[in-house]
Amino acid sequence: MAHSVGLSGVEASARSAKSSAFRHVRNMFCLVVCFASQSTSVILPEPPEINGPANGGHFRFATVSWTRLEAQPPKIRFTVEAAFRRDYSAVNFRGSGADGHLVVGDHFKPSGLETIMFDFGDGSMLTPMTFTVEAYSIAEDWVQATCSFDHEYARLTSTTPFKYRATFKGCCRVSDLEHNADTSWSLSTVLNVRDDNHSPRLTVLPLQTLVKKMRPSDPEPSFYLPADDNVFGAMEAQAFPVLKTWEIMGYIGAAPSVIRQTDPPSNLPNLEVDHMTGLITLAAGPVYSAAAPSTDPCLVDDGRAQCMGETPMGMAVPSLAPGLYNAVLQLSQGNSTAPVEVMIRLLEAGPGTQVVVPKLTSADPNLFYPSYLYNIHVGYLGFPVRPFDVTASTALQGVNLGFTVGRLPEGARLSTVRGGASHLASLCAGGTHFCREDTTAACNGTSTVGCTCLPADTGRVCGGVGGLVCRGGSVCTPCFELGECPTSNASLTFTWTPASGQEGTTIVCFDATTEGEAGCAAAGVEGNGGACAAVSSPSQCVNIEVFPDPPPMIWTTFEADVDPFASSGLAYLGRDLVFTVYANDSNCWDVPEISMGPMPPGVSMTEQTSTSFRRSFTVTGSTGMETTTMRECRVHQRRFTWKIPHTYGGYNAEHCFHATDMCGDEGCSAGRDTTTVCVNFKVAKCQYAVNREQSIAEVASIFGTDWIQVWNMNELMSPDYILFRNQVLRVGRLYTVTSGDTILRLADRFGTSHQSIAFLNYEVGEEESSNITVGQQLCLIANSCLGHIQNIWDQNPPVDESLEQWYQGVKSAYEALRDARVMQGADYTDGELR
Repeated sequence: MAHSVGLSGVEASARSAKSSAFRHVRNMFCLVVCFASQSTSVILPEPPEINGPANGGHFRFATVSWTRLEAQPPKIRFTVEAAFRRDYSAVNFRGSGADGHLVVGDHFKPSGLETIMFDFGDGSMLTPMTFTVEAYSIAEDWVQATCSFDHEYARLTSTTPFKYRATFKGCCRVSDLEHNADTSWSLSTVLNVRDDNHSPRLTVLPLQTLVKKMRPSDPEPSFYLPADDNVFGAMEAQAFPVLKTWEIMGYIGAAPSVIRQTDPPSNLPNLEVDHMTGLITLAAGPVYSAAAPSTDPCLVDDGRAQCMGETPMGMAVPSLAPGLYNAVLQLSQGNSTAPVEVMIRLLEAGPGTQVVVPKLTSADPNLFYPSYLYNIHVGYLGFPVRPFDVTASTALQGVNLGFTVGRLPEGARLSTVRGGASHLASLCAGGTHFCREDTTAACNGTSTVGCTCLPADTGRVCGGVGGLVCRGGSVCTPCFELGECPTSNASLTFTWTPASGQEGTTIVCFDATTEGEAGCAAAGVEGNGGACAAVSSPSQCVNIEVFPDPPPMIWTTFEADVDPFASSGLAYLGRDLVFTVYANDSNCWDVPEISMGPMPPGVSMTEQTSTSFRRSFTVTGSTGMETTTMRECRVHQRRFTWKIPHTYGGYNAEHCFHATDMCGDEGCSAGRDTTTVCVNFKVAKCQYAVNREQSIAEVASIFGTDWIQVWNMNELMSPDYILFRNQVLRVGRLYTVTSGDTILRLADRFGTSHQSIAFLNYEVGEEESSNITVGQQLCLIANSCLGHIQNIWDQNPPVDESLEQWYQGVKSAYEALRDARVMQGADYTDGELR
């Protein structure tokens, strides 16, 4: 939508602040309200009364775009954006403004010397067309409006067409054109309803200002014609997936016989467009024939070579006089096209002229189209795009400055215009020192008796209610006559948080404008040395591409940290499992929240923290230019710790961590995407990682055994060796379950207990299951004194007589010893030696 900001006489929309036109933004936003579900053939009405032929033409600007709503049968939504003369006096153009003309929000059906219509290219037409006003400018005399409507084409078959040429046409162009005045217009869009989903969309202000070059060696004036993909609500895979090509249109209308026009309209030979970038050049020729500005101006009819215009391709063309011209171009994308007609006001500025063109600038040299940088021009749904400022300035004194702002997306805001107000005043001029006692008496700067000499009033502000009266011969003179009025500067800020459905490319255009006669009249000034003429700067546009908010990224250091000593991928009893969970987002404004799913006992995570890093982004703009920029983003992290319980030997389970991003705006346009990463916690069986200052005996006591068992199961040279931290010890042996095994049988066989087996094996203890399967490995600590002496293969095992043999051996030895003592005379009483 287009807007006029800070211009006197421009009425703001309902949601704009009501105050001084040069102090507040006029946000002229209006939704499209003109729809036709399906168009049919109609009988064309006679043109309405236009209050006489002297009223002249009214058409200034138009562009046509379309989007396919349904594939079969093809249903197309067309959008026509057009600008007309605001002061056109036809009944159809009357509006609700205080002056009786159209203002924002008004609906009207434009009329002309020929019926204004839309031809769908399949034999059906739409007329009349109802437009909704989105913006207007009194100073530049235009009203901009939009009409959207739907049309259904024939169902696609092998015999029906799929390519059409739809045309917006009518009469007549404005009468003050230097070329093509009062001719009819015809703007066609080619649409392939089978293969293309949409046309491109061209965005530009209705009136472009160009300034003729001063010298033959200077570059010819030019401006860009920005374009976008005309896609909202469903971003395509790439920003600009299909090559775009700009070209100058051939047929642009006809000469209306109703006003005896005979010359058909055509584009100027001075016009040239860069097919790849959309840079339009108007080879208007120089103002002066010499290398430096002089009193030797170039004349329009001058045949001298240095006074000719030169196109970028090197072709010499006749020089153009200052005035109003039109240009009609089209943009091709895929199999479809979009047309645009724009008015160009050509000015001469510089020595010998009274025209001073304001400037539109930005503190960031990369802000304006065709520049396209991630840091500036890329945004995400639900998050504010980067705010930017535009500044208007002029070297002209005593004039008001404002802005004209093109189509604004829904929800965008423009700040109050800062500065811009004129500073017209009168100053005391001339005069000499004077006596305080008699202000008409002059003095030489030295006080004498009866004359206190005061300095001249020259340069002091005078006039007005209660103002200074000039003394000492000074005359109160308007500042613009002295060339001493302050110059104006103005700025405004653009802010926008894209909401759902606003994915795609949005282009916003600006120009700086001086207020014109109305402002001078309000200031009580007439003429102002020619400064009262309304003049606009060359326009500048900003390309903003909005993407859906991407899901966050999440990763962990689990693989590196689970066993940093042996890289086994296993966690160990006795050693805390510690690793870091990280998350970030390619949308650097987003802050993903890290969380974890269900976890075993003993788990904890630190509070979330973040660190900054610089990330590079490479993007490709509509002109095909690829740029890489660095941006400061943040990575977020939480530290995970699991103090593994001693009963979790053999634990094996997957656990997940989540990163959930922010909603963005209040409507949660960004959505809350969650990305998950899962890792497998696998705790080794029958192994224990030693902690600081633990001994073999302490480790053994944890598992209900003795140090001899632990020492015997590990390759330790000595039980007295000092253990080192994180040293892994075997605390039992792995047994593979075979057919017929049960927990109780194994406990009995290995001289252990059900409780010990449950303690050493998570699946038996923590899961309280006595079901074991063939091939399952269990950790067991056998007791040789209590276990079975035979293995399962011994069906008739021999009787263990070792204890009896030991006893008999001891008994025999005792008896032999006793006999020996008796022989030596020892006293043997009651079977005991004494």
